[in-house]
Amino acid sequence: MRVKLVLLCSLLAFGLHAATPELGKDKLRRLVKLPAINFQPEWTFDPETGFALAPRDQTAQIKALRQDLREDPNDADGWLRLGSLYADSGDSGNAFGARAKAVRLFRKRLELQPDDPLLLASLGEVLGATGKRQEAESVLRRAVRSGTSEWKCWLALGRFLDTESRRDISEGATPTPDFKVKNRFGDESDLAGDRITAARRRLEEAGDCFNRAVTNAPSEPEVYLRRGLHHTLRNYLLNDIREASGEHKTDVEILSDYFSSESLADLQHASRLDPKDYALIGNVVLFEIYGVNARIGRKGVGEGFDWTTLPDASQCSIRAAMTRLEDLAQNPNAREAAGALEVLGILQGPVLHEINSRLGNLRRALALDPSREPVWEMMAGTLARSERYDELLSVCEAHLKQKDSARSHLLLAKAYERLQQWDNAEEQVGEAIKLAPNDLTANLALGALLLKRSQDPDVLSDANGWLARAEQILAGLPPQQKSRQLVIDFTLTRSIYLALADDVESARRWAQTVIDSDKENEVAKEILAAMEY
Repeated sequence: MRVKLVLLCSLLAFGLHAATPELGKDKLRRLVKLPAINFQPEWTFDPETGFALAPRDQTAQIKALRQDLREDPNDADGWLRLGSLYADSGDSGNAFGARAKAVRLFRKRLELQPDDPLLLASLGEVLGATGKRQEAESVLRRAVRSGTSEWKCWLALGRFLDTESRRDISEGATPTPDFKVKNRFGDESDLAGDRITAARRRLEEAGDCFNRAVTNAPSEPEVYLRRGLHHTLRNYLLNDIREASGEHKTDVEILSDYFSSESLADLQHASRLDPKDYALIGNVVLFEIYGVNARIGRKGVGEGFDWTTLPDASQCSIRAAMTRLEDLAQNPNAREAAGALEVLGILQGPVLHEINSRLGNLRRALALDPSREPVWEMMAGTLARSERYDELLSVCEAHLKQKDSARSHLLLAKAYERLQQWDNAEEQVGEAIKLAPNDLTANLALGALLLKRSQDPDVLSDANGWLARAEQILAGLPPQQKSRQLVIDFTLTRSIYLALADDVESARRWAQTVIDSDKENEVAKEILAAMEY
């Protein structure tokens, strides 16, 4: 249930005031907390691409490739690669521009080699990525007709058909991070029969394409990887079709379909053929855990997961994967070694619960490649959860030296909060606001810290100003950006301010909105108790 925002986005109206005793005010000041900082999940999942683990920093590759490229037909493949790198880094504008150039250059090359199957496959791939789907399909079908023995042509057509079937059914939807299965269709009519028929046909043909690719290139790891992910996407979309027609499976049944034995077998074979791909090793481990867990009636890697309850064969497989990652961590290429250590650290956390080993490997990764931002975040999150606050402070200080951003200042402020170094925390929050004046967390944090020393009426007034600014920022955010925890933090901080300003009636109403949506919220209960006198 979402926190009610009725009070949050309204003007403050002060009614009759009742004075809060100083004893209660002291307790309220102690209850003030900096807003929570959410950490990104350590892995995300997409049925078309698998688990996203230890992403490689594309900046250096983009820069080097961009410098070498010219608008020459012979550079068409380079522009295609550049477009993919931009897309992987989230730069959709430059990705489209690079791909548009690739389209023009591939067309010029095909004027001289109109039946070259690999050129046709590349053109079809980039046409699909730029939204020209009809032409893309036509070109890709020409490619497989011209090159029936070329595995890349079959792979390109199979991937295109998978993407199109997904567009027919889900319009790009993905599972929630915890794999909570939901019916994404508000009305059964949203999924018309012709779309179901088209999707089923494409999925079946895509499977044939991947099988042809495997037959043509049995020693290529990518054909097994893509076929394994096709199995996952197919089962994912078939579940959507069932959901839309009113047929429901349990979550563990659906997860068993997603992480099927046939998907795992293909990913394992791909990993054997490409033993240095550390992200693929991590994918194999997670595919196996989610699949085995589902087949024995458990769901994923949640709270209380104990990997030793897995079958012996799976435990041996996981340990072998860890050993391979440790070997890859010896790679003389620092970035590659750091990537292997990052995946190793990820798996040692929620999978093996080996916190000290995890922290050690994450530190080794940062020593090799300090630019790995997700590793800094994992380090901070692990130390905070373990209540190792002196180490947390040291890591946050080092992170700030590596990257001077509003978020790194806020993380350091949270570390100071844990050590009750309020002046230092306030200094860091001030620096964050300089870098990001409209950051909700920073504005709310400064208002909260001023409440800590609000015995001075002028400071209390300043705190109100920052909270009002935070309220304006919150009201202007689109719904998907209104973090539930941030809304709760704002509501409780505003409640404390009102009580300190002796508007106890309003303060109680604000705290009660949190209780109404989260009956077990202990902070809200303590705030209400502090006003009972």
